[in-house]
Amino acid sequence: MASPDLQSKVNQLTSIIQGELTTVVDELERFKLRPIARNMHSCIVSCYDKAGKNGRKEQIEHCTNQCQIPYQTAANVSQQEIANFQNRLQRAMMQCQDDVQGMITPDVQNDDKKMKMIVDNLLTCFDNAIQKSREGLRPMKQRIESQLK
Repeated sequence: MASPDLQSKVNQLTSIIQGELTTVVDELERFKLRPIARNMHSCIVSCYDKAGKNGRKEQIEHCTNQCQIPYQTAANVSQQEIANFQNRLQRAMMQCQDDVQGMITPDVQNDDKKMKMIVDNLLTCFDNAIQKSREGLRPMKQRIESQLK
């Protein structure tokens, strides 16, 4: 059922949401994660400064591990939210495919007009799923930002 024309239209739809997701992820990285990463590196440098030449290796390791916790936590929060977003979109797209698959019968497969209607239904469902996902980008970004303060 995945004709090259259908695949092209699906790719166009998914490229829209991927582009918008990439923009959100990039903004989060530049404005939220980078400052946290910078603080982490500054903290690590201060661990070495405090230890000097006489500090114990374990002391430095403990200090640097503590410095990394805020960044690791922030990265995990971001990755989890983004994964949840992508999973919701994937499930919606799979539901569209399941719905259309249930409409296909042997007589439909041999009727170009009926198959075109099914493909149109599939594309409409995909478009609706993507539009709904696009609406979820801002709340996702807000959830991430609220946890990174």
